[in-house]
Amino acid sequence: MITTLGVKQQRHLAIAILVVALSLLFSATVLPIWSANSARQENIHNLQQRLYRLQHMADEGVSLRPRLEQMKRDKINNGHYLKGNTETVAAAELQRLVKTITGRNHVSVASTLILPATGESDFIRIALRVRVRGSMQGLVESFYDIESDRTFLFLDKVSLRDAARRRAKAVTAAKPIDAEFELAAYAYMPGEK
Repeated sequence: MITTLGVKQQRHLAIAILVVALSLLFSATVLPIWSANSARQENIHNLQQRLYRLQHMADEGVSLRPRLEQMKRDKINNGHYLKGNTETVAAAELQRLVKTITGRNHVSVASTLILPATGESDFIRIALRVRVRGSMQGLVESFYDIESDRTFLFLDKVSLRDAARRRAKAVTAAKPIDAEFELAAYAYMPGEK
């Protein structure tokens, strides 16, 4: 059975169809854009918060830079590392140290050979191959002084030989002994490798 609608009912039906069509159009176009915009606004807010934190950290970094520079100067001047702004100068300082220490203990330096330097972070490892001659007591005292010096010195690959190369005779404290060893220390040189 087909019924005809009156003019008033037709208007209400047209308005209802228009509302449904506009709702569908709104939910198909405007809602996705609005939700994407909302997500972008939240992302922008998070990035602004992160930017604020990073700016705050950068400002703290600027205020801490003088303290860092002072700590670097203290590291250089504390006496634990070789002085010198080049590998060659640092190696000469290491040679001077070994000659001073062994000389105090009446041990003579026969030769020193500078070994290749190696970089480790902001430090350069300076190493020498050293040959010395002296009494057993002088060598032991020299080794002790090297290991306990204010500058960090590292003794390695020590070998001892009777200087006179006598056969079947015991080495005494008075007889000279040849010693050969590697001696290493570090120099603080930022930016060098």
